[in-house]
Amino acid sequence: MLNMTERKAYTQPTKFHKFYEKMKKLVADPKSIILTDHEVWVLVNSELDYEDQVSEVTFEKWKSPTSKKNVEANAQISDEDAAGFRQCLAVSRAKQKMALTGNMLDEDNKNQWGASWILERKYEDLKKQPMIALNSNPTIQISAGDKEAQKMIDQMINGEVIDIDHKEIEE
Repeated sequence: MLNMTERKAYTQPTKFHKFYEKMKKLVADPKSIILTDHEVWVLVNSELDYEDQVSEVTFEKWKSPTSKKNVEANAQISDEDAAGFRQCLAVSRAKQKMALTGNMLDEDNKNQWGASWILERKYEDLKKQPMIALNSNPTIQISAGDKEAQKMIDQMINGEVIDIDHKEIEE
């Protein structure tokens, strides 16, 4: 019977290659553009037999070029395979982004706004930046032509009620 370390060393590379092959097929589909990495992990696992499924932590470790390798668990995963895995995700996302951008810029495409919507939500660098809040207390400068007009302005500023004489205008 294998102990846990030996079992991981025996099963992990097999899981990696099976997961990687299914993932390549999934991310090659242009419709996968809207999927998050978590959703990619869920969908790939759903295509695998239970014993071949991987944990989300393992998936995240495979994605990270800086994660420290557990030598026992990853002894049979070559550096080329690990780099290919990360590159597969990155290249598929870049190709999908290019396809969406092409759809958005195509004048004959009736779904330009849909592509724009997906791009804005999927990619942080393309998100609409929030509007800059302007001062909520604007200053209005009013100048008066004579002392009577200045008195009326001062009364308005101080919140006093002003009675204004008016004349009927005949047409």
